[in-house]
Amino acid sequence: MLRHAFEDCGMQKVWCGYYEGNEKSRRVQEKCHFKYQWKSEDVDVPLMHEKRTGHVNLMTKEDWNGVK
Repeated sequence: MLRHAFEDCGMQKVWCGYYEGNEKSRRVQEKCHFKYQWKSEDVDVPLMHEKRTGHVNLMTKEDWNGVK
């Protein structure tokens, strides 16, 4: 997916995130070398009818070129 984003689509950055407590998603993003950016409190999750804490990660094309 990252190869497609950076090589085929020409993207320079890919953002992803996870909700507080979702350790499996956090760990997958760490293993893929995404870098932590910020935390957002009280993020609306309409389908769950609740608010959660969200965490956002980033990988740049430059970062990806260094790990592929």
